[in-house]
Amino acid sequence: MASPKIKLKLLIDTKAKKVLYAESGKDFVDFLIYILTLPVATVVKVLKEKSLVGSLGHLYESLENLPESYLQPNQNKKSLLSPRPPIYATEIPLVLADYDLTNRKSYMCYSGHNSVADVPDLKCGVLQCGCRMTRELTYVPPSPANTGVPVEGGFLKGLVNYIVMDNLEVIPMSSKHVVTLLNKFNVKDVGAIEEIVVDFSVEEGLKLLKLSLECKTVLTNFYLGSVGTNTAVDVGGGFVKGLLTYIVMDNLEFMPVSANNFVTLLNKLNVKDLSTLEEIVVD
Repeated sequence: MASPKIKLKLLIDTKAKKVLYAESGKDFVDFLIYILTLPVATVVKVLKEKSLVGSLGHLYESLENLPESYLQPNQNKKSLLSPRPPIYATEIPLVLADYDLTNRKSYMCYSGHNSVADVPDLKCGVLQCGCRMTRELTYVPPSPANTGVPVEGGFLKGLVNYIVMDNLEVIPMSSKHVVTLLNKFNVKDVGAIEEIVVDFSVEEGLKLLKLSLECKTVLTNFYLGSVGTNTAVDVGGGFVKGLLTYIVMDNLEFMPVSANNFVTLLNKLNVKDLSTLEEIVVD
């Protein structure tokens, strides 16, 4: 089955060699908003085969390789590596991750108390009960069919087309905005402006997602070639047991501290003189 495609109209300054903006219907902007709803772990997962730039890929692989015995009893590795999307919308034409929310399960106890869990076999939240929550509930995602509200699907209304800037900023399409943008871009020669129509598929979506993490000239880099990157990553944690200390590498790869691991690292880092090593504590 062929991958669905979206049509984009690009406005290109051929002299400056940059994409000024893209004009699209709601479908492309729905896709961009959909990207915002993806959990970070899912972004890393879908980009792993595309050689994700930065250290999040190493962090993801470290968690993949970490034995389950290091995780807290109430944590599930599969849920951490493939978290559920917090927001759901129907009829988005391009979807990067295979989310079958009709198979999303929740659990409650057979006593019928108002407590629900994402994983089975937990104790009921009602103190007087204490029963295991093993009764399976089926998640019903919202849709026009079950809400009774006539909607188009996606996130935005299809009342107008939208302008998507080179840095993915989005504004509704209007002649006023177009004139303002041309002045903002200091376009002197209108003859240098070229308009082209391109197809945008899931494959392009993966590349755009990757670029959006690297630079602020996403459309220009994607369609006209790289003009530089500016990557910044900030991550955190709080899921593993505190029974021992962990080594966190410069690239965020991590492993439990052990003599064997430490010696292996010193050899890997080619440390010959241990007196040159200094240990400092920071907040």
